[in-house]
Amino acid sequence: MSEAANQTAPKLVDVARLAECSISTVSRVLNDNPTVGKSERERVLKAIAQLGYVPNGSARALRSSRTRLVGAIIPTLDHAIYAVMVNGLESRLSEEGVSLIINTSDYDADKELKQARLLIERGVEAIVLVGACHNPKLMPLLDRAGVGHVFTYTTRAHEGGAAIGFDNVKGGVAGARFLHDLGHVAFAMIAGVTKDNDRARERIDGFLGELDRLGHDTATVAVAEARYDLESGRHAMSQLMRRPRRPTAVFCGSDILAAGALKYCRAEGIDVPGDVSVMGFDNLEIAELTTPELTTLEVPARSMGTYAAEYALADSRRRTQDVHRELALRLIVRGSTGPCHDGPGE
Repeated sequence: MSEAANQTAPKLVDVARLAECSISTVSRVLNDNPTVGKSERERVLKAIAQLGYVPNGSARALRSSRTRLVGAIIPTLDHAIYAVMVNGLESRLSEEGVSLIINTSDYDADKELKQARLLIERGVEAIVLVGACHNPKLMPLLDRAGVGHVFTYTTRAHEGGAAIGFDNVKGGVAGARFLHDLGHVAFAMIAGVTKDNDRARERIDGFLGELDRLGHDTATVAVAEARYDLESGRHAMSQLMRRPRRPTAVFCGSDILAAGALKYCRAEGIDVPGDVSVMGFDNLEIAELTTPELTTLEVPARSMGTYAAEYALADSRRRTQDVHRELALRLIVRGSTGPCHDGPGE
């Protein structure tokens, strides 16, 4: 058991003492009573966050009975790959009569922490999270509340939880190696925004690290960070293709970004893959709807959701035995990539 779990959980009186108010005021804030003044409310909320306080009623419910509730906090539902994972998660949980509560964090670690606290108050038995990068207060909070957790989209587990996913570094490595084997020497990458996103960071690390091992000068490899949407992918591609050393191969951290890159090339008359090869990541449905169809790395999204559900449904003994499951990525070769016919663009 972790050191955090051995600490005494903060109580209502501790919050009141730190916030310099009465216990009844703290209760009113927790119940969202509008009679509490703004300054008092802010002091109470700050004290709750600082102490990692969770209402006792939730803890009692968790200890005394099964609530048949599981929580999931995902970055966004706008990115289809997370919807696929959630579908697998919910389908398996529903087979056992367990309900799923879904929250989105918008890639904000502080917002994720607040949502986790709300899920604990609802009495969830486990929380499914995305990635290994979280607010440092999150794991101690879950430990104190006795709520199991499972990371997805990563292979890095935290003490007291599990990791069910794939190795993002290996994904970057696979992209670099595939494009290198096609004869390309001028590379670029359109990555997701790396703030509070270990998956995007690790894909960059894997891509650049493998190019370095293969003998390429990574100082010449441009990396553009972009939000996961078509317009951001299009804009990033326009920046890359206007560089003095124009890339002949672009690896994208998601299919959505890659689709945006293809949109730019089509509008500008840039031949894909004749002038530039474009590679994605995820294997979403859009990968077969682009022109040309998109070469990509297939993420086992639904399987992650199913296995995460199995972990959430397991008893405490089984949870300690099955804490790490690495799933494989699969290369899907389509028409957006091809051999490099010319040297780097002038």
